[in-house]
Amino acid sequence: MQGLGVDEETLTNVYQEIQPNQLTVNQEVTEENRHGQGSDRLAWFWRFNTGGNTHEDPWMDEFYRVNWLKAKARWQRWEEELSLVQHEMSWMVSWFRHKKDEWDRRYHQATNPGYQAYAQRQVLLWEKFELDAQNAFKDKMIIVN
Repeated sequence: MQGLGVDEETLTNVYQEIQPNQLTVNQEVTEENRHGQGSDRLAWFWRFNTGGNTHEDPWMDEFYRVNWLKAKARWQRWEEELSLVQHEMSWMVSWFRHKKDEWDRRYHQATNPGYQAYAQRQVLLWEKFELDAQNAFKDKMIIVN
């Protein structure tokens, strides 16, 4: 840049040293769902404004459009993941309730007092699991009837 006649003030205030980590291949292409991508930032030279109208630069328009679409896709994946986890919470509570009801049915069908005692213990166990899950997931799960 000095060879092009850029003054010292512009060199120190506008241009920065390009770091090796800014020259790596974009990992969103190779590892679409990698951990920590939400904190990625574009390197300074992609955000650099030359003082001209950036809306007239088709290359930069395309670059920002693609970057925005990737961010939108990440957002949509996280929304979907959140919905799935909320449903899984509800499914877990339903599974515990199902197991409790199953053991309650076995309790009423049992003729041997030992079987009844075991079945009653299982009913209490699955009921505790159901209540614990309901309390842990309260206001977080999606209730499906």
